[in-house]
Amino acid sequence: MNRHDESRDHDHGWADPGGTDLLAQTLGAMAGGVDPASPTGPAAALTTMSRRVRLRRGAKLGGLGGGALAVAGALVLGAAQLVPLDQPETLLPGATAPSPVEPSPSSSGPDLQIQDGYQPSWLEWSDLTCGMQVADLESTAPGWSVEVAGDIYDRPADLGGGESVTVRGLAATVQQGDGVLQGAPVLVWSQGGVVVDLGDDAFEGSDLRAPLVGSGADVIEAKGGASTTCAPSGTGESTSFKTPLPEGDYEVRVVAFPQAASGGWTTAVSEPVPVRIDSDGAHSPTRARGGESAIEFPEPVGGQVARFELDRTTDWVTAELTQPGYSSDTPMRVMGQCEGPDPEATLPIEVVLWPMGEVLASTQISCDGAEAGSEVDLQTGEGAIIDIRLPSIPDGVGRAWVSLEPATPQGGDTAGE
Repeated sequence: MNRHDESRDHDHGWADPGGTDLLAQTLGAMAGGVDPASPTGPAAALTTMSRRVRLRRGAKLGGLGGGALAVAGALVLGAAQLVPLDQPETLLPGATAPSPVEPSPSSSGPDLQIQDGYQPSWLEWSDLTCGMQVADLESTAPGWSVEVAGDIYDRPADLGGGESVTVRGLAATVQQGDGVLQGAPVLVWSQGGVVVDLGDDAFEGSDLRAPLVGSGADVIEAKGGASTTCAPSGTGESTSFKTPLPEGDYEVRVVAFPQAASGGWTTAVSEPVPVRIDSDGAHSPTRARGGESAIEFPEPVGGQVARFELDRTTDWVTAELTQPGYSSDTPMRVMGQCEGPDPEATLPIEVVLWPMGEVLASTQISCDGAEAGSEVDLQTGEGAIIDIRLPSIPDGVGRAWVSLEPATPQGGDTAGE
C-alpha cells in the first residue's frame, strides 16, 4: 500500500488560525487586487507566533526570499528603495476614485466578453486599456527590459460554498534602467491580437518575490489571476473581477511599471509567450525541456501543509501548488520524487514563509525516480502559510512532486524508508 493512501485521512493537528480559513481569504484577496498583508487584510488573522515571525523577518521583504536575489543589471530591490506612500509625489496610481466608464462590450472570443476601453483605476495614468491592440502595448521605460524566464504556475484555493480562486505566477528577469521598480510585474493576456486582461494591481503592496518555479538566479515573480480585469462588476471601490479567462490559447506578456527619476510611471513590456488554459489550469509549452516519467502523483497525506506538482510529459507543462493546511508545532518533513534522464541530477527545494519569502529550510532530492525526503525544522509556530519553491529544474525532468507533511504519518512511516 502506498504510504500516502494509508494516512491521507488522518488528522495531524494542523489548525486554521481562529477558524478564519486564512489561506482561502488570502488568495481571494490577492486575486481581487487587495493587499492581504494590510492591517485590515486576512493576514491580520495570523496567530501571535506567526505575527512574531513576520515582524522578526519582515525587514527582508524586499530581499527576495532572504537569498538576496539580485535582478540582472544589479537591480536593488531592498525595502530601503521603497518611497513612502504618504508622500504626495509618490501617490500610487489608483489611489483616487476612478471616473465612471461606460461599458462597451466587445467579444474577444466565443466565451469571453470584455469591456472595450475599460481602464482599471490603477492604470489611469497610462494609455493601457482593455481591448487595445497588442501592437500598441509598448515599453516606455528608458533602459528597462523584461523577459519571461520560466513556466506559468497555478495556486488554487477553495473558498467554500462552491467558490474557488486561483492565483498565477511566472518567472521573469528585469534589467534595470532609469528609476526604480516598486511593485511586482504583472501578466497581461491577449487573444487574437487584442488585450483581454490587464493583470493585477501592481501598486497594491510592494511585494517583489522570487517565483515558485524558477530558472536559476536573478528572477522575480510576475503575478496574475484566473479572472480578467477587463470584465468588471460594480463601480468605484465596489468594483470586482470574477469573470474567468476561458479555456483557449493566449499570448502572455510580463509588464513591469518602473517609476522614473522624474516621478512618473512607465512600462517595460516583455516579448509574448504562448499559454494554454484548459480544465487543469494554465500551461506553458514544454518544448525540449520535458521528458518521459513513470512517476504517479500519490494521494496527499493527512495534515499536509503544502504540495507542488510538476508535469512535463506532454506538450504543455502543468505546475501547481496546493496548500491544504497551515503550519503547526507538529514535526515536519519534505518528501518528493523527481525523474529525468540524468539520475545524478538534483532538484533543489526551498520551504518558504509566505508572504515575506523567508527561506525556512532548503533541501534537495535526486531525479532518479525514487521517493526520498528529510525532516525540516521550520520553527514557525501555528497558522503560518508555507510555500514550496523549486529554484531550478533540470532539463529533461518529466515529473516531480514535493510535499511538506507531518514527519510521522499514520502507520509510523518515516522519511527515506
